Amino acid sequence: MKNKIYLLSIATLLCACNGKEDIALFPQVNNEYDPGKPTLLTDIEPKYGGINTPFIVKGNFGDSLSHMKVYFGKKYAVLTRTNGSTILGLVPKLNAGRHPISVVCGNDSVTQDSVIFKYEQTKSVKTVAGAFGDDKYQDGDLNTARFKEVSNIATVKGTNSDNVIAVESWWNARVSLISPEDNSVVTLSTSHSFGTPAVDNTREKFYLLSHWSEDRTIYSYSRAENYAEKNTGITITRNDMPGQIWSGAFRENDDRHLFLLDTECNFCEVDLENRTYKKIPLTGDKPNDFRDRSQFIYSKYHHSFFASFYQMAGIYRIYEDNNAQWHIEKYAGFNGAGTATGHRLKDAQFIEPYGMTVTSDGDIYVINRAGAFISRISGDYVETVAGKPGSGGQVNSDTEPLDAQFNSPQDIAADSEDNFYIAGGWDRTVRKLSIE
Repeated sequence: MKNKIYLLSIATLLCACNGKEDIALFPQVNNEYDPGKPTLLTDIEPKYGGINTPFIVKGNFGDSLSHMKVYFGKKYAVLTRTNGSTILGLVPKLNAGRHPISVVCGNDSVTQDSVIFKYEQTKSVKTVAGAFGDDKYQDGDLNTARFKEVSNIATVKGTNSDNVIAVESWWNARVSLISPEDNSVVTLSTSHSFGTPAVDNTREKFYLLSHWSEDRTIYSYSRAENYAEKNTGITITRNDMPGQIWSGAFRENDDRHLFLLDTECNFCEVDLENRTYKKIPLTGDKPNDFRDRSQFIYSKYHHSFFASFYQMAGIYRIYEDNNAQWHIEKYAGFNGAGTATGHRLKDAQFIEPYGMTVTSDGDIYVINRAGAFISRISGDYVETVAGKPGSGGQVNSDTEPLDAQFNSPQDIAADSEDNFYIAGGWDRTVRKLSIE
């Protein structure tokens, strides 16, 4: 239905440009390209909008849509039609603000300082599955499925869109596959109390191991095998990693080596092919207070790992130098528990930072469990993007992000479109945060 609306809108715009009042779904297209003139860009209509807004750029472009690209800043748009003097398309997902327009036609690239598009983001928090106060295990469609306490979350590749892996791990043991496009929630495993899934670079395989120190066997799940649980035969001993292990991560372009960090800041590299692992010493400013939870992610943007130790009220960066030595340093927070925003080290505060995720642009989103809000680290600045700090509750409704309430949220994961899924904890839900 959505595609039909877009086609209708584009056709309407085309007719409007030709001075007609009637609406034609498949209007006749006359070639208005003037080969005697250079490639030109003169205007864009409309001059503002959001994702998938139909647009028209005007100028002199050529006669083959296959040789054309329209860029909004650095992102190119889906194009649908051209008559040589106009190009029709749909606005891609962008950051809020003003974006210069450029057009590529074959070997020619043109831009015009006055041709600017103002992108307006839409923001929302919506419940995907589960229901407040209804704490039980139940598979089914998205409306009828139920959870007890979703504590960890990740996204994986689906057929046409992303699926979600939800883990219940505190006193429960359940791994579920949530498929929005299939409208289903299916249990994959009830074998152990796992942490956050470590998803590899293909996004079609992930790994889990128990966060408790007694059993550290690593299990794999592959989309090609319908996510059946498989024992890898690799076990991390308690002597090597005495703390709890809540998450693992892969570096870019390397699906062979899985990195793990425990709650006592022990760091190791697992060789999945040889079924071995080795501890890696970390030098730098380590945490000095160890509790029962830490989270661990990798950012391709920063070429670094990031770790949260909630008792320290801060986020650490872990990285390898040119001499293959590993270091840990304070990255954001460490100004006491609170809700202050501002510079990531000079001003920012967190309240029990738990789960984290990173976008394709390098923004890091942090769950503040006890504070019931979500922070974003963008460059050197930290701000609140969702939730009411210090005002947690159970409000099971769709709303604006800053009006949303969370009840002990646990974890967060970004999908391939930089939308976010939230492990709601005591909410008993999985919720989607969209900041388009």
